[in-house]
Order: sequence, then C-alpha cells, then structure tokens
Amino acid sequence: MIKFLNLSITALVIIAVNVILMMILESGFIDVSFFAGIFSIVVIRFFTAPGNYAKANRQPAESSLSTVQFEEQTKYLYPKVIEGTSLVYTALSLAAVFIAYYDYLI
Repeated sequence: MIKFLNLSITALVIIAVNVILMMILESGFIDVSFFAGIFSIVVIRFFTAPGNYAKANRQPAESSLSTVQFEEQTKYLYPKVIEGTSLVYTALSLAAVFIAYYDYLI
C-alpha cells in the first residue's frame, strides 16, 4: 500500500509540474510532458543518488552507547519506486510526443 502511495503521489506531482510548465510556456500538455519527466528525474536523482544533498546534510550516525529500538521501523519512502515512476512517465511522454508528431518526422 505504501509503495502504491509513493507511485501515485509521484505521478500526481509530475503531472502537476507538467501543468505548471504548460501554463508558463503556453503550450500543449504533450509538448512539455517530456521536459517535465526529465525535470522530475533530475530532481529525484538529486535526492536519492549516493552522496547526494539529502544524505550530506543528515545527522551523524548513532554511537554504540545509544539506546536500542526493538520495534521494527516502518519505511515510508521507496526511492526506487519513485525513480521508476518518473522514468516510466518520461518514456510514456516521449512515446506520446512521437505519436503526436509522427507526421512531421516523415
């Protein structure tokens, strides 16, 4: 269920970015969808790549003297699902651009 929420929220955010770019650039939804996908991939990789900005600014690791937590920690973010969603969105938008402008390619 949490992975599905990650997937759906990511898709909704990318679509919102697409709509915002569409309004700013005054062009069609399909025209800017590829750029919204590329933008989302860059932003997501910025926060999920090894040695990224988010990991560089986190708190230092716990010492061995800290207390032990016996309850299992739940995971709320799945970076690979989020990144995969942005990759699929970009691929689908690229396919939609090729289909929409197929007559111009020939």
